Amino acid sequence: MKKIKFPRELSFVLAMLVMPFAIALMTKANLGLSMIAAPTYIISEKVPFLTYGQTEYIFQALVLVVMCLTVSKFRLTYLTSFLTAILYGSILDLFIWLLSPVSMDALWQRIIAFLCGMLLTSLGVALFMNTYLAPCAYDYFVRTVVQEKQLDLRRFKLGFDAVFLLISTALTLLLFRRFIGITWGTLVIVVCNGNIIAFLNKQMNRHFEFFDLFPKLSKHF
Repeated sequence: MKKIKFPRELSFVLAMLVMPFAIALMTKANLGLSMIAAPTYIISEKVPFLTYGQTEYIFQALVLVVMCLTVSKFRLTYLTSFLTAILYGSILDLFIWLLSPVSMDALWQRIIAFLCGMLLTSLGVALFMNTYLAPCAYDYFVRTVVQEKQLDLRRFKLGFDAVFLLISTALTLLLFRRFIGITWGTLVIVVCNGNIIAFLNKQMNRHFEFFDLFPKLSKHF
């Protein structure tokens, strides 16, 4: 089978559209968010002058600081992940605003929105895996620390997700004394997302040949 050539830069653009829309859709469904997306949602619900998107890039800036401290290194290219975070947060706020008039009163509507959001989130991650441009700080943190410290990717990602699950749980209980953002849907995401991402990434690489439109630029990432 002849593969379809696909620019890595376009993969980044699509990921930057798919991921925020997926998170906005799952937020609208209100059946649970991933442990990565939940902390900023919980904070934004408590702090009235911060939108979800603004909380995202502030929190991601902190993640990048922790990353630099962990690897004891700073590179200018690390800042590109923060620029990605700002763009991501802005697009997220836009999609939340666009979806605000949409009514999802029935449970079946919310379940469909949640499942679509979960699938699209996995697609967004798979698209980010096939681009050289810096992803959001969470994925960039995992990728950079694993490379610099020569750690096992699977084990480190599991530990990273576990830490964020603890942070999300602590935040929702401390700020609200109840669970918001973390529900049964979060557990579904924990169980399913990894397998879905692996499947989508495999299918992408089976049918597409990713290449750099700007090979000189890719050398800096």
